[in-house]
Amino acid sequence: MEHSALIDPAKRIGTVTRTTANSVELTLPQALAAKGRRGLAMGAVGDFVFVDCDRGALLGRITEVGVPERQRARLEQQLDTDPVVEPEGRVQLLATISKTTRKVTKGINVQPRVGDGVFLVAGHALSTAVNDALKGDVGNAGRLLTIELGSLAGLPDSDLMVPPEKLFGRHCGVFGATGGGKSWTLSRLINEVSRIGGKAILFDPTGEFAGKIAGARQLAFGEAADDQPLARFPSRFLSELDLHALFTPTGQSQGPTLRSATKSLRMASSLLGSERFTRNTVDGITRVTIHEGQKQFGQVLVDEHGTIIKEAQSRVAYGKAELFLARELAVELCNFDIKALSRQVRNECVRSVAGDDGKKYGPLDNQTIGYCNSLIIRIETFVSSPELACMFSEKGADVTSLIDEFLSDAGTRVLVLSFKKVSFKYNSREILLNSLGRYLLGLARAGRFLKQPLVCFLDEAHQFIGRSVGDEQNSVTLDAFGLIAKEGRKYGLTTVIATQRPRDVPQDVLSQLGTLFVHRLTNDRDRETIEKACGDLDRSAAAFIPSLGQGEAIVVGPDLPAPLPVIMTTPAKSQQPESHGPAYQKYWGTIFD
Repeated sequence: MEHSALIDPAKRIGTVTRTTANSVELTLPQALAAKGRRGLAMGAVGDFVFVDCDRGALLGRITEVGVPERQRARLEQQLDTDPVVEPEGRVQLLATISKTTRKVTKGINVQPRVGDGVFLVAGHALSTAVNDALKGDVGNAGRLLTIELGSLAGLPDSDLMVPPEKLFGRHCGVFGATGGGKSWTLSRLINEVSRIGGKAILFDPTGEFAGKIAGARQLAFGEAADDQPLARFPSRFLSELDLHALFTPTGQSQGPTLRSATKSLRMASSLLGSERFTRNTVDGITRVTIHEGQKQFGQVLVDEHGTIIKEAQSRVAYGKAELFLARELAVELCNFDIKALSRQVRNECVRSVAGDDGKKYGPLDNQTIGYCNSLIIRIETFVSSPELACMFSEKGADVTSLIDEFLSDAGTRVLVLSFKKVSFKYNSREILLNSLGRYLLGLARAGRFLKQPLVCFLDEAHQFIGRSVGDEQNSVTLDAFGLIAKEGRKYGLTTVIATQRPRDVPQDVLSQLGTLFVHRLTNDRDRETIEKACGDLDRSAAAFIPSLGQGEAIVVGPDLPAPLPVIMTTPAKSQQPESHGPAYQKYWGTIFD
């Protein structure tokens, strides 16, 4: 890039009159819009400028323009003539561009001086410098992959293209009030991932992305839809805490009994699948002999339903089996037939026996069964409930198998999981999505994404992050995507969270996000939350947030030289999410027909 391309003498708009640590004041003799020269005026709030210093140019943005107070009366008197007032302005300094290498660096590396010239930025010059800075250390010897975002606001010919490492490598956030363009930005990012041959999974809580992602495979929970076959999340991947949050057992009797029942079912599954122990099945009852070498400790009985019978059976054998299977039982996943749970809860309701040195369980205790009867009924009701069929039913394809197919299929780039038809009852949406996130994190920890990075897109993130569901005694924290944000990066799993309520996303999650797309936010608390989460977004840059236009976002990130206002490229009509509001004109007014 030639020096003339960086600073155009014809675009000079003023001269520095005062300097501070991070801003300059300047004259703006051509900023006045009087006497029919509004279209010729140069120097408005939001304009990018270069301050021409000795060894470099400082990139800045005009944040304030005004007429000195002593001249304001004269301005009112001479609007229709040639006024002699002298507008002034303030520029927030953002970054430094070397005149020799054209390298863009954050901060102010050369100090401006009074008398330095100030020039409007040419869009191509700025975008080229920023794009070159972003590509500089990616290290791809072949064709460099970039995400095409859009153009810098107010600057023609200023396309911004960011390598995926700089955009998703440290996680990403998309924030904006309703109507600000958040969903369109999400669509743009996902379709760009698909275009450059990446892999992404979109969690779509509202179904607005159905059919809007080019070449995506689509699945739906709760109810199948057009081009969205029914999927289910197998209950064997739920955690014990998930079951407690769903079934909400009481603390004194039901809670311990449910914990014992889930442990017994996990033990039954391990005993039936292990070659370590001797098994003998007669009349549907499998007797598993627990032994260590030649020494035997008794038998554990497993019935045809997969439940362990405890009534009048060996407590010693059960205890030894628990000891021998400690590693398997430590994994608190529900790797058993969920339909057997209510029966196992009943089997746990046995009396303690004083005699025989406590070597055997006693008979069934009808009083304890009575205490647990409401839990048993609740389990049976929930397991057969259509609202929880997405986890407890056998209808639909196993989504974990489909995710594995998707990851192995080089021809499919995006997987869309729709939660539109998942019930809001029993916290089923939250538990389902959190369990899916936890499952993906497990794949990541196993190294699945080290050579095939995956980006997870989560819309309406405030519903699924940083909350607890269940009651006071039985709660599960929705922490899966928070954990992905904290540790997924080193495993090749990153996330993009989108929300209109950033104040409801925990600070420890926001602090893990590298690149932020901040659309219009009108709530003071939301803007304060973003400012606290991002050190690069100071009050001068944040002041533009409430007045951003639709589709315009301030992009902030550790690899960007400064907060940049970007007009996101509008998705193709076929890729625009169904995020419009109610059609009043179409459906109201029938009284006049």
